[in-house]
Amino acid sequence: MIEMDTPRDEEEKRLLEVLEQVSRRMRKELSLLGDRREDVVGIRKEFWDDVRMSFSDSTEVGETWSSITQQVELLAERERSHRVASETVDKLTRQFDSPYFARIDFAEKGSETEVIYIGRASLVGEDGETFFVYDWRAPVSSLFYDHEPGLASYRIPDGERVGELKLKRQFVIRGGQLKHLFDTSETVGDEILQAVLSEGSDTSMKSIVATIQKEQNQIIRDEKHRLLVVQGAAGSGKTSAALQRIAYLLYRFRQTLTQDQIILFSPNPVFKGYISRVLPDLGEANMRQMTFRELIEARLGRRFEVEDLFAQTEALAAEDGIPEGEARELAVRYKGSEHFFITVESYLKRLEQEGVRFHPLRYRTEMIVSPEEMSERFYSVRASEGFGVRASKLRRWLLERLKSWVESQLDETWVEEAAELVDGEEIQRAYVDVRRSGGFHDEAFDDEEQMSARLRRRVAEEAIAPLTKAVRSFRFLDAVTTYRELFESRTLFSACSPDNKLPAGWEWMSQRAEETMGRKKIDHEDATPLMYVLEGLEGFRRVEGDILHVFVDEAQDYSPFQAAYLRRRYPRARLTVLGDFNQAIYIQSQESGGFSGWTRLMAPEETSVLRLTTSYRSTEPIVEYTKGILAPEDAAEIMPFQRKGEEPKVVPCRDGSQLGKLIAADINALLAQGHGTIGVITKTAHETGNASALLKEQLPDEVPVTLVTGGSAELPKGVSVLPSYLAKGIEFDAVLVWDASASNYGKEKDRKLLYTVCTRALHILHIYHIGEASPWLPGN
Repeated sequence: MIEMDTPRDEEEKRLLEVLEQVSRRMRKELSLLGDRREDVVGIRKEFWDDVRMSFSDSTEVGETWSSITQQVELLAERERSHRVASETVDKLTRQFDSPYFARIDFAEKGSETEVIYIGRASLVGEDGETFFVYDWRAPVSSLFYDHEPGLASYRIPDGERVGELKLKRQFVIRGGQLKHLFDTSETVGDEILQAVLSEGSDTSMKSIVATIQKEQNQIIRDEKHRLLVVQGAAGSGKTSAALQRIAYLLYRFRQTLTQDQIILFSPNPVFKGYISRVLPDLGEANMRQMTFRELIEARLGRRFEVEDLFAQTEALAAEDGIPEGEARELAVRYKGSEHFFITVESYLKRLEQEGVRFHPLRYRTEMIVSPEEMSERFYSVRASEGFGVRASKLRRWLLERLKSWVESQLDETWVEEAAELVDGEEIQRAYVDVRRSGGFHDEAFDDEEQMSARLRRRVAEEAIAPLTKAVRSFRFLDAVTTYRELFESRTLFSACSPDNKLPAGWEWMSQRAEETMGRKKIDHEDATPLMYVLEGLEGFRRVEGDILHVFVDEAQDYSPFQAAYLRRRYPRARLTVLGDFNQAIYIQSQESGGFSGWTRLMAPEETSVLRLTTSYRSTEPIVEYTKGILAPEDAAEIMPFQRKGEEPKVVPCRDGSQLGKLIAADINALLAQGHGTIGVITKTAHETGNASALLKEQLPDEVPVTLVTGGSAELPKGVSVLPSYLAKGIEFDAVLVWDASASNYGKEKDRKLLYTVCTRALHILHIYHIGEASPWLPGN
């Protein structure tokens, strides 16, 4: 009796065939890599030997330059080839570890059944036609993510392919060995998800190509809409889907789109480091990544002391419950609102006729150009030409005025005295200038006078160099004073307001603007409106039209004003915004009406709003528990994935000393159980410092405790102590909540913050509190 091969036997044989193909390619690429390395080293060693050097006349100089250029180009080409070969070897190394994760058998109508294997990257035979593995982003691969066995179809650029999906099979391959095999009727089988989700967390996010769900695939492959809004529960895979979407877009539009034309806004520097490995693991270079804070710093940070969002949060927490804090909170809410954005837009419209303020151009006590002269010149240009043309014309005129002033100073005593004191280097430079212009030869008679004139001119130009630099960068526009005018005139503000009314707390805002901006300090709530006014006065010349896709993670934390600013800054970009309104923890966005600040940016027919309701990150007991923190209507749609685990634990403490001892003991136990990442999450940065110090006293030296701050760029292994707002988007094997007491998390506005903290846990959630527990904890 002949024994038939089992499906596993067949797949084992097939895997060996694929690994042989990878090995063959690897040997070829390694040989090429070695050759390229030798080429690069050789060219660098012999660079000057192969360059013909001669400076006897202009022709020889030209030939020398041509020879150098040729060698540079040859070296650059070899270095590019070496880099490409190195990247190919890295890709093949990843393929040998896990060449594919799925198989589908698909019979298109009127055709034979085709067996298709799907992996992170394609693998093509040496004939250039045989596909051993298809890239997960290929059109046919969408069958795996979107369909169960039966009638199925997938789209291609010129239409649709329809047929029968006969088989869906999933694999877990590690180190080139087949660990698990499942046939499934689900989009992605629960067995695979269970296996992946039961693994421990890492210090960087992992790719999810093997576990993409149908609803996530909708996000990844959407090409129709200009605005894609994703509301997803904590742990639903929002960020993972966004990163896979970036990889998909780079693959789908590889002829017209590069990673430099995509920008991702992350919530904080820690998160930037946390997701930095996903795209390289998929064989793609990382897109541009920044925080909104970095955008503000780049625009305002060199001239002003600008408060960031975290400092604002700490300041509001410190002033909570006192009149000053309540007034500041009112200002924060208002200045992020759509009402204030409309007010500022209306103000800019009025500024087309009058009201723009200017910085004078002065040298010492001498007025070179007054603000009044600038205003007259600025408004002499027709309003229809726009702020940009007006500012550019004024800049040209100011540069001419500065040149005229230099001419007027050449015979002044102060210039002559300064010219006599210049150093030898300046004298040498002046000598070379005169020599180049034909001086210092037998027939020349005024060389000394020419040198003196050049030195005097250079002295005068250097004296006003800061003014020239400021004019070139449009810093003659006084955006701060122009912006402050809104808070100095009740009549002006009312006239610009859409309802012709002053907002509640306007008087406090007026006083605050005078106190802070007068000292060159900018509150965080003023930073975006100020940038908008500044860039409006310059004609929005800094818009980045080359950016074609903008991704915003934790979008619920952006105010409507910030959303509108990003839309204006990246006018050609499609927007993908992701967030969870249940995690809106900042005052500036808590009353923005969900994602309405974003959905208003584009026409309804260009907008798609998608929801991810299943939470995959945490175990079922943790998801069910954290749902109880939210109001019932906010928690209604959140569904846990069926993964069992330990029930969350709430631990009361007498005081801070006992809190530190109990958490230290908990950390020791969790490390002994093999949990690789443990997050001790406090409410504020002030608490973080105290918690870190207490734990370092209690824990042995071999247990590293890392204090994570707003400037941290990486998340370490082991124990991390961090404030609530830096935990956004990050996950830990175990989360230990530091003092979830009624005094810390007792107000309605603390509810979503506590939910955000607790939903960082993958497997273990232990909540500690001193005295009375937060009323938002289930059972209290």
